[in-house]
Amino acid sequence: MNAKTISLGCLGLLCVGLLVVMFPIGLRQYRSQAQLQAIAANGDPVSLSALGDPTPVSVWPMADKVDARREILQVIEPAEELAKVLHPYLNSDAATDLHEPLSAPHVALMEEGFRQHPEVLPALRDASHCQRYAWPSPLTPSGAMLPQQYMQVLLKEVSQLRMVGRLMLCGSRFLATKGKVDESAMLCVDLIRLTGLQETGPTVVVYQTNVAIRQAAVDQLNAIMQTQPLDPGTHAAIEKVLVEHESSDVFLHTLKTERAYGIASIQSMPAVLRVFSNQIPDYLAAMQNQIDRGKTPPCDWSANRGPPTEVMTQAAMTAVDSGRASFERDRIRCRCLRILNAIRAQDLAATEVDLDQLGLPAEATRDPYSGRPLQIEPVEIELGRAELGQTGPGWIASGEGWRIHSVGPNPFQNTANQANGEDLGLAP
Repeated sequence: MNAKTISLGCLGLLCVGLLVVMFPIGLRQYRSQAQLQAIAANGDPVSLSALGDPTPVSVWPMADKVDARREILQVIEPAEELAKVLHPYLNSDAATDLHEPLSAPHVALMEEGFRQHPEVLPALRDASHCQRYAWPSPLTPSGAMLPQQYMQVLLKEVSQLRMVGRLMLCGSRFLATKGKVDESAMLCVDLIRLTGLQETGPTVVVYQTNVAIRQAAVDQLNAIMQTQPLDPGTHAAIEKVLVEHESSDVFLHTLKTERAYGIASIQSMPAVLRVFSNQIPDYLAAMQNQIDRGKTPPCDWSANRGPPTEVMTQAAMTAVDSGRASFERDRIRCRCLRILNAIRAQDLAATEVDLDQLGLPAEATRDPYSGRPLQIEPVEIELGRAELGQTGPGWIASGEGWRIHSVGPNPFQNTANQANGEDLGLAP
């Protein structure tokens, strides 16, 4: 056997080896491209450039006060100044403790802050009645931003949303302290509506921020309705905004935009890692499983596919699972608020409460974890002077409140899960 034959044989073996290695990679790349094309053909985003709102507001064929973001930006400077004035309250335990009345110094602080900046709350309420929230686009004159750059833009926007939510909640608390409980409740209704506009933004990070803001508004409405009567019109407004929220498909939108962001992140990896890994197929399969589930309640889930194999996909699914947990908590607590609102609107006593007679659809009272109705229990509560429209410290009366909650993700109760189940609900 001469040297030429040996060389040809080695070359042939090399070609076979390359074919064995590259054919599966090429096939995987081909299938991934076919999957991306199918997603795009369905009208769903597959790239970063499809996120945000690239359409200039000036060309929207609607009336003025269309874009909630523009309305907020017009008062962003006085809003930031107001937040500085209210900082001692906003960063205190009192901001989250709805069981204790506000202290006199905090009430005086709020009074002074809202006196100095009277234009802020009306503008934020106007924003909640706009048609949409135009999220920043990742597109620039030189092309689309990198995923990390766009995330920084989103995080800056999210920080602004948190500030707006805290100011509106502070205003609601102040109005309730002054005995203006209907105005207080309606400010929370406006905040819930505003979060509905804002959560149309891309990624799970944006969605979870708006869930947190909305749930703070739910807490405030719960604190009011557990102890205070409201006008029929206020009850109707609360029901209306909760119906709109229940029917929203924004969580599905969140999953699809998160998928697009994930695809862009993978495609920004070094070519060697991207080509020789199974990252894209693994990620697309895991996200498709999440999207197929959509808003389906956990009690109706079919068997799950196996866990993702790639490390990056596993990390991504941890974030998506956290977003889904936020979605379920949000859904449950909003349903609990609808039940409480119906009970208070009809002024029912414990012996008179029957879910079938509250006038709510069966789905609105269903526990997503058990498939059965949410649990309702009357409880005795103490009412403070502030809650009864009087001034001064101390507890002076009792009344009937309601604990409405889910059984939680594990129907076989233990002490830890009972606490979790009660967190998935409302109580005095």
